[in-house]
Amino acid sequence: MSMRIYFREQPRTLLLATEAHALSFQCVTDNAIAAAVGSNVNGNGGSGGNGGGNGGGIDSASDKREYGGDRGDYSGRKESIRRNNNGPQFLQSSTRVLVDFMPRSEIDFDVFRPLSSISCFGCLGLIAVEGDLFLAIITGATQVAEPVTHRETVYRIHGLEFYCVSRSTWDFIVLDPSGNPLDSAGLGIGSDNYDFANSGGTQSGSNAIIEHPCVSLRKLLTDGSFYYSNDFDLTSRMQSRSSEPTFDIDGFDEAFMWNGFMISELVKYRSHLQPEEKLELDHSRFLTSVIRGFAETVKTKIESKPATLTIISRQGCRRAGTRYNARGIDDEGNVANFVETETIINTKDCCFSYTQIRGSVPIFWEQDVQLLSAKVTITRAFEATQPAFMAHFDPIINKYGPVHIVNLLSSKPGEYELTQRYHQHIKHAAERELADQLRETKFDFHVETAKAGYAAANRIIRFIQDDADEFGFFLYDSQNREAVFEQTGVFRTNCLDCLDRTNLVQQIISKLAIEIFAQQKDILPGNELWLRHSVLWADNGDQLSKIYAGTGALKTSFTRSGKMSLAGAIADATKSVSRMYINNFVDKGRQNTIDVLLGRLEGQQKVLLHDPINDYVTAELAKRKEEFTSSREISVFVGTFNLNGFLFDGDLSQWLFPDASSDIETADLVIVGFQEIVELTAGQILSADPAKRQFWEHQVSRCLNAHGEYVLLRSGQLVGTALLMYVKASEVRQVRNINGAMKKTGLGGMAGNKGGVAFSCDYASTKLCFITSHLAAGLSNVEDRNHDYRTIANGIRFPRGKTLKDHDTVIWLGDFNYRIDLPNDEVRKLIEYSAVDELYKYDQLNRQMLNGQVFPFFSEARITFKPTYKFDNGTDTYDTSDKARIPAWTDRILMRGNNIRQVNYGSGPLKFSDHRPVYAGFKVTVYTVNDQIKERLSQELYAKRRGYVGQLLEFDGELPGNLPAPSTDKHKWWLEGGRSAKVTVSAPRPNMVVNPNRPSNPFTPTTQPDFIGKNEYQANGLVGSDRAGTSVAAAAAASSLGNALRTSTTTPPTIPKKPNNLSGTRLHALNDETIPPALPPRRLTTASSTASLLSSSPSSSSSSLSFSSRRPNVDTQLQTFGRSSSGEIIPLNQSNSTTSMTTTSAGIRNQQSFARLDFPSTSLSKVSRTQNAAATNRDISSTTTPPPFPPRPQSSSVPSVTNRVANSKPLPSTSTHELDEKYPTLTPSTKWNK
Repeated sequence: MSMRIYFREQPRTLLLATEAHALSFQCVTDNAIAAAVGSNVNGNGGSGGNGGGNGGGIDSASDKREYGGDRGDYSGRKESIRRNNNGPQFLQSSTRVLVDFMPRSEIDFDVFRPLSSISCFGCLGLIAVEGDLFLAIITGATQVAEPVTHRETVYRIHGLEFYCVSRSTWDFIVLDPSGNPLDSAGLGIGSDNYDFANSGGTQSGSNAIIEHPCVSLRKLLTDGSFYYSNDFDLTSRMQSRSSEPTFDIDGFDEAFMWNGFMISELVKYRSHLQPEEKLELDHSRFLTSVIRGFAETVKTKIESKPATLTIISRQGCRRAGTRYNARGIDDEGNVANFVETETIINTKDCCFSYTQIRGSVPIFWEQDVQLLSAKVTITRAFEATQPAFMAHFDPIINKYGPVHIVNLLSSKPGEYELTQRYHQHIKHAAERELADQLRETKFDFHVETAKAGYAAANRIIRFIQDDADEFGFFLYDSQNREAVFEQTGVFRTNCLDCLDRTNLVQQIISKLAIEIFAQQKDILPGNELWLRHSVLWADNGDQLSKIYAGTGALKTSFTRSGKMSLAGAIADATKSVSRMYINNFVDKGRQNTIDVLLGRLEGQQKVLLHDPINDYVTAELAKRKEEFTSSREISVFVGTFNLNGFLFDGDLSQWLFPDASSDIETADLVIVGFQEIVELTAGQILSADPAKRQFWEHQVSRCLNAHGEYVLLRSGQLVGTALLMYVKASEVRQVRNINGAMKKTGLGGMAGNKGGVAFSCDYASTKLCFITSHLAAGLSNVEDRNHDYRTIANGIRFPRGKTLKDHDTVIWLGDFNYRIDLPNDEVRKLIEYSAVDELYKYDQLNRQMLNGQVFPFFSEARITFKPTYKFDNGTDTYDTSDKARIPAWTDRILMRGNNIRQVNYGSGPLKFSDHRPVYAGFKVTVYTVNDQIKERLSQELYAKRRGYVGQLLEFDGELPGNLPAPSTDKHKWWLEGGRSAKVTVSAPRPNMVVNPNRPSNPFTPTTQPDFIGKNEYQANGLVGSDRAGTSVAAAAAASSLGNALRTSTTTPPTIPKKPNNLSGTRLHALNDETIPPALPPRRLTTASSTASLLSSSPSSSSSSLSFSSRRPNVDTQLQTFGRSSSGEIIPLNQSNSTTSMTTTSAGIRNQQSFARLDFPSTSLSKVSRTQNAAATNRDISSTTTPPPFPPRPQSSSVPSVTNRVANSKPLPSTSTHELDEKYPTLTPSTKWNK
């Protein structure tokens, strides 16, 4: 059904209209909602069909967006086309869409204008892109399929436009095929003839091109792989839908509806309409659902009778993506490249349908993107994968019946491991929950076809013939309008990509099903049918391959003709090379566009529709969240160990189950990080051996399972760095959405000898993140370690754009390699004395965190154990080699989050490495939302509120509509349409500058002009006709201080009232000959500062101001405090800065002086409080101006890090006698706290 789109400027409204009805979209803010909700688009306050646009609901109070773009009035097609390159933006919490459905006769079309002359064929929904709201409208489509003649039609989309709801910037902009806008003359906006000065662009050259914000989405949706129907439910197979074609969008299968994210709020809006209005909306075909895949119908003959052959493939959208970005299964049981393919034959008497499915191997596995080879990695243990495996097959069995799995994987490395694990899961499920529901056929396609060619693939028929007969097919009697047979089972075929091999075998199975149908009907299909069948399946394979891999399918030459030609082999080789390029260099952008379309980016939310009832329900749910949200504490054990490349076959219980805490015995989650798991040789850096990681997985699992039942959820390795995640068997179902990421930092990010491995997961409804890292080594390489931290923190990216900041809790562990800034002898002496606090003052990591250089917002528990590096292997003796490395706490565990607390922190006694293992125990509060209780409460609140406001046409809602949104630096509440508050003002002539004598307040009455000539500006040195002020004020006006100085006698002007019209005085300009008036000197903020600045040369006539390199004493003089007899701290006379500890006759005791540069810290030495304090303070007060964060004074016996690095000399040793004198109160300790 054809429709047209119209627009109205005030208020901004888009109208999608047919001959009978219209659907309007208006972008409104909270303060306008109360006024708009009771009136329809014609502004007469009528009911507007459904009671004034009572729109769809919102999911939660937090599902609100921040508006990030300019909103201006329409002023032509060249008006302010700007592109914000700061990444995705979201709408303000005050911006929503008011939707209204009404008869066309109730609309005043005099206030609307056509937005486009192109016919429209349906709405795909609303989406927010780069701060603007867009309405997706189908503008071009071609009929490609007709499964049931004259009753069901399928269209392929080839034209789509995104119309902006929130502003008029993109109105009447014509886009070229690449999505770039053209002006009225057909010239690109990036051309030389385009006027960027008037368009508001920032063009600096002739090659710049400004894209439409939705250009990537437009390219994706018009690539020929998206289909829709206005007649029937295209998301369901023929057997699932009713005999009569219906169009009830509520019943569509969301697993195949690719615009579900964009249209879901409109579907909710539809559900709130009255039954008659709902039927009218469906009949108007405004709301459209699309699938992605393949659909085509060809005419043929069966025994000289006309017939049609149709193939429809529906690709699932729940784990959609490109080849290497979407593999395996997720926690909900969705697999990559899941496709339902239906073969349909329609004749005058009957309709035949046969369904097959394909999908990635349903276990957790990944494949690295590499130019020559892609290594397959299984990322989860068997026990942790089984729940997701069951979640995948349970709904398939419920929908299709028993499943016969056809596995076409080969026996080469990677595919063989997948086959073995797949078989284990099938066997486990078939013996228990899915008995008699799963059957398996292993068919090594490459081996079977190696000698005899692809024709040998027909050998698979003997393995599947029995089940093919048993499963049957769906047959509908068109004369009697009833189903005769139903398909009772399904074949699930897979290879590695589920493309080429899978498509060829599925064609064989489809042909087998048609032959069974022909035998039962006692008909002969004929060669024409088989020829059409082969061509359709070849086209289907090409289309699905382009969607997933970027090129057409391989082996289609055989699929089309039944034989493999030389040209076909060359074409396959070309496609393979193209796939390699696309997968490595193009797929990342394609994946991002798919994620935007499906709403899967981190932080991406649906466009909100205004519904005052649902707004009330949402607010009430937020108040009563305790009724459906529960919380509990889980125990998390974290351990890190630098193995120095060694293997240890002994017991790890002393580390993983220390005696110091019983809490660790009941840990729900165990995180273990290893560094130097392999020897860091050149060969290992290029290709790490996973065997050692697997060895340690076995060792840790053996130790954990000796104390309980634990499951390895995931493991990851970056050369020598590995991370293992274990969970209690009873808690496996609580941990979901486990993703991994890695970041290399070695050799400038090229090598993995240094770097980090991270895991992200959802524990119930709480997001957790764990990172292990190995940072740069070397005593003096502090900045290198800081850089490694920043590289990992900024470079870790999980799927869907999730970063570290998107998690509720982050735990970072590993060998950070930060050292202790003390001489070797002194460190060892302090270790002997158990002087942990004294050592910790000089810990590099502690100092860097205090200075804000690394790990912001992270915290570390108090260290009570010895430095964990570096020992002689097998002993408790610190390094005795020639290098004699200084002991240090290189191995650390840090945490960040508001829902976590640490219960212990210690070191294990394992001695086979030169490091000691470190452990920490945490208590983490996790939250769980009971969706059933929440939904029931939501329905109760909605029914109650609807009964209360059902008759109110002018409902003003619960929203604060009395006041406008607060002003910001960029936008002011009194500027309508979101126009920017910042205006660029140019001088009227090139030789003029802004007059500095003009008051800063634009509303102050003045005779000063706005601009003066440059010559007069320089000649007078900013000194006007009034030269009574001192030269200090004149010089300061010419200096960087500008107008910072005024004499203390100057009276500040009174601030007048702001005029009602918000306009300042008129601008004036002087001729070049005019002498600017005097600059009024500005008053200093403090009298002391004024005195110190003016006392230097109060009567000098010099034209410049000389500043001393020393800070004035008045600014650094010590403030002396004391205590009164009552104990109260009071300031004392500042006549002298000598510190004393005497009691005065005035009752003051414990008089002390504090230097302003001294601030407390446990890591830096403090200002001495001995008799030398006065001299020290005098030195401080006479120094030059300190930096914003000056270094604290250090003890003379401890050289600074900077000096040691600059001199590049070994740390000086300290004699035992000197140490005893320096630490007279310390005594050797024989026992350390764990």
